[in-house]
Amino acid sequence: MRKWMILVVASLSLSIQAQQTNVLLIIADDLGIDSLAAFNDDGAAELPTTPTIDNIQSNGITFTRFYSYSTCSPTRSAILTGRYAFRTGVYSPNDNDLMANEFTLPDALIESGVISNRLAQIGKWHLGNAADSPNTLGGWPHFSGALGGGLSSYTNWAKTVNGVTANNYAVYATTDNVNDAANWIDTQGTNSWFCWLAFNAPHTPLERPPNDLHDYDDIRDGVFDRSRNHFEATVQAMDTEMERLLTHVDLSETTVIFMGDNGTTGMQVQSPFTTTHAKGSAYEGGIRVPLLICGAAVSNGLENTVYDGHLHSVDLYATILDLFGVETRSVVPAELEYDTRSFAAALRGEAYIRDPAVIMVNNAFGTSPARSIMEGDYKLIDFESGSPEFYNVSLDLPESVNLLSGTLSSVEQAAYESLTNKLVTYINTPRLHSTYMDGDGKLNVEVGWFDHQGFTLHRAENLASNDWAAVAGQEFEDAGSAALILRDPAPPASNAFYRVTTP
Repeated sequence: MRKWMILVVASLSLSIQAQQTNVLLIIADDLGIDSLAAFNDDGAAELPTTPTIDNIQSNGITFTRFYSYSTCSPTRSAILTGRYAFRTGVYSPNDNDLMANEFTLPDALIESGVISNRLAQIGKWHLGNAADSPNTLGGWPHFSGALGGGLSSYTNWAKTVNGVTANNYAVYATTDNVNDAANWIDTQGTNSWFCWLAFNAPHTPLERPPNDLHDYDDIRDGVFDRSRNHFEATVQAMDTEMERLLTHVDLSETTVIFMGDNGTTGMQVQSPFTTTHAKGSAYEGGIRVPLLICGAAVSNGLENTVYDGHLHSVDLYATILDLFGVETRSVVPAELEYDTRSFAAALRGEAYIRDPAVIMVNNAFGTSPARSIMEGDYKLIDFESGSPEFYNVSLDLPESVNLLSGTLSSVEQAAYESLTNKLVTYINTPRLHSTYMDGDGKLNVEVGWFDHQGFTLHRAENLASNDWAAVAGQEFEDAGSAALILRDPAPPASNAFYRVTTP
């Protein structure tokens, strides 16, 4: 089978010191900062009871400026690859196929040898539809869960275990995820391990959970309901099952990372956000998500503390490697460009500021594709349709006052110009859409670009040699919607790797 790799943009170097025995990453689906007491003190908000999540907060660090993508697949891809969406091509729930040549977090951990193959992903995948894609594309030695973006029902769903799918599976999905995670953790004995547990909860369909998992007595039974109470009951059921899971974990040996993958949906989002500033949007309600970390990697004295520096979901790649004592650049291919930055120093109480401090989020979902770029208190939203918006999110979390609608102060003007200039770095980077072989046997590489003049397609047949050559007879085709197809008219029969350079 041929393999195609597209490489774009800058370099990175990391210094890794700390070591850690076990890591448990827990991802909640469609749970924004508006829906947890750990992040929302707005008096108008209704919040579910979440004692387990609250205990993680009180025993660990709350990260208040943690950003993801506004939908699930790009966030998962960023964590799994350590690379921004424009490098991987995973932009939205519809552009969710992870490329075979990505060097994933499981690949890196296995290559390092620190925990052998004691890695598992349990729960939602959503980065490829083939039954074996979590294993072959993701690199997971063990996978158990659901492949797609959502379940048909939490008690009637298609469960896949290492390439084998059983339809009409009847165990409540959240309970089943915890059953599988707990059983897998128990089988590891005293060996080190990494478990990625991705709940479908509280993603739709919002059904009434089993009664022993929640106390919302006034919600109806049924296949589907969009009420806020159904949403909160689903969150509470997840929290209840998390409590059971953590009885299988020794926090003196395990670091627990809890996060949301994107903001709450517009149907469920609440104050301080509005329905248009929710999942799928470039606003804080869509891309600022919960992150709580407790356990072995959190130094004594840091319990129930807050870190308010900017972080991105892409940073979990390097951070998790760091927790296992692995230097990212010691194991990943030298030719790949990584955006991940380890923030493990913050868990040790050491001074840490992300470098670069600027955070970039491409949002390709919905009717208003945009880029969000943030540094310090300020945020610039660059809509592809025009009309940029500029906010001080420390003073205006709901993003209700576009500062560009009035006269900027000298401080605001300096911040606006700085973000505008830094945005150019990302605008002048081709965004990978897809690669495929056409009917004529030509390799097609589709990239996004507003002014796609002067692109050059390069090919190498061996990454180790770093011997890149411009493709002879390179062809171009305007694909519309600010996209361009670069074509290799005679790709080799063996494996090959490609990259795109800009003028």
